[in-house]
Amino acid sequence: MPSKLLSILCLLFSCSSFSQVTITTIHQTANELKIKETLTKLYEQYELHRWSYKSEVKVDEKAKTPRSYPTVTMNANAEYLNSEIKLLSTFLHEQFHWHLIKNGKGTKEEFRAAIKAEFPEVQFERPFGSGTEGGTLSHIIVCYLEYKVLSSLIGEEKARINLATNEYYTWVYQTVLNTDNHKNLEGLLNKYALALDVK
Repeated sequence: MPSKLLSILCLLFSCSSFSQVTITTIHQTANELKIKETLTKLYEQYELHRWSYKSEVKVDEKAKTPRSYPTVTMNANAEYLNSEIKLLSTFLHEQFHWHLIKNGKGTKEEFRAAIKAEFPEVQFERPFGSGTEGGTLSHIIVCYLEYKVLSSLIGEEKARINLATNEYYTWVYQTVLNTDNHKNLEGLLNKYALALDVK
């Protein structure tokens, strides 16, 4: 095969393999570009298209925190600049919010009521939860999915250390890291069509 044709085919393959996501930097600063570069690397290294429910991702260093709505947006805080694992974990977290929206069965009210039935003593004040009871209940599932997939990508011990050291959603992460809760959490995933094929 001529080398020119081979180069074209390689280019096409490379573009198509990464075509599921578009990462845009809002201010094109050095920190935003570094986050974009690291996300691109992680996306390819871990085949994150499997866990991506929104194809557009923004990097905005002026964003106070990462967010999922209306567009998955990462900021450029030091923890993400300095730790690929923190960046990977938070990217998954924001994508899993969209998994709940796009793939979950039933109404939001039914979903949250079922979670509360399993975890009635909700600590929703920050930094324990998201600031509201409803948001904290949803985060129990989002954070459990984050834990499961992150464990499959980097190993359970590293995933547990990463999540246990987060300074936000501290009660939520304690809840999902407690193995006594995993059977009930798996039941909720199955009941609401949110289970993922994770080994």
